Amino acid sequence: MRERTLVADIGGTNARFAIYSGAPNKLDMIREYRVADFATIEDAATAYLDTIAQKPRSACFAVAAPVGGDEIAFTNSHWRFRPDDLKSALGLARFTAVNDFYALAAGAADFPDNYFAPVKAGAGDAAAPILVVGPGTGFGVSLIVPFENSRRIVSTQGGHVAFAPQTADECEIHSRLAQLYGRVSIERLLSGSGIVDIHRALCSKLKLRSDISSAAEISAASLRGADEIAVKTMNIFFAILGRAVGDGVLTTGARGGVILGGGILPKIRSQLLKSAFVDNFLDKGRMRDYVEPVPIRLIVRSDAALIGAAAAMEDE
Repeated sequence: MRERTLVADIGGTNARFAIYSGAPNKLDMIREYRVADFATIEDAATAYLDTIAQKPRSACFAVAAPVGGDEIAFTNSHWRFRPDDLKSALGLARFTAVNDFYALAAGAADFPDNYFAPVKAGAGDAAAPILVVGPGTGFGVSLIVPFENSRRIVSTQGGHVAFAPQTADECEIHSRLAQLYGRVSIERLLSGSGIVDIHRALCSKLKLRSDISSAAEISAASLRGADEIAVKTMNIFFAILGRAVGDGVLTTGARGGVILGGGILPKIRSQLLKSAFVDNFLDKGRMRDYVEPVPIRLIVRSDAALIGAAAAMEDE
């Protein structure tokens, strides 16, 4: 029997763990923990391992952070760790840490069709890269690049490129966020906290009090049509998302397609499909013909990043 592997998908809000035993796209003993409930990543991983009898000897963690140095610090949480120290503390013979969107891309390259929902049709270019992108606690960006008879995954920090406002409302939002954060990256808007900040900025402009404190509340209020500001918030969010994804295609040459992932979009799939996301994706002026053939799909499986971590381990 193949060696059991501990896999994890760790973002700024939640840490999910599972056991991978070698069967394609199959995981066992999936459990989720809140990052805020644990002082360290070691504590969370130990809490999970304490629930299983047969301890794995290898692990691959997909983390919402840049990787490659001696220490990994999460962008949107208090956790930081040294891979060698964590490997020793968990009693592992083999440990790999990869960027979370590297893992998502590694898995998505081989996902079956039923893992996806179509967002935009297009022929695509099989010889070109595929852009994997999406909002969650942060905004992840990676590439699947065809290489000979296989593919290579390129992880990036594309969520931290500068936000360029295009409308009067977006300029107002940018101004507010600049006061809060200084430099304004697209992740400041294309994330769960970004949705909240867009809503607060619009309320502030109208001198209204905002009683909504989460992205889930805002999207739900928008879906019901119960809050005009919530509706406008989501419209702006989808417009910026469409432009950012289109810019990503122009920048990387990802005419092979776009795969949307992350923790937010599957939960608001109906709103995404009804929104002006695709219109804004295509709104590239002289370069519209360049992005027009690009197909866009949405990952709908909640365990996609965990399966991706297993795929990334197989790539090692």
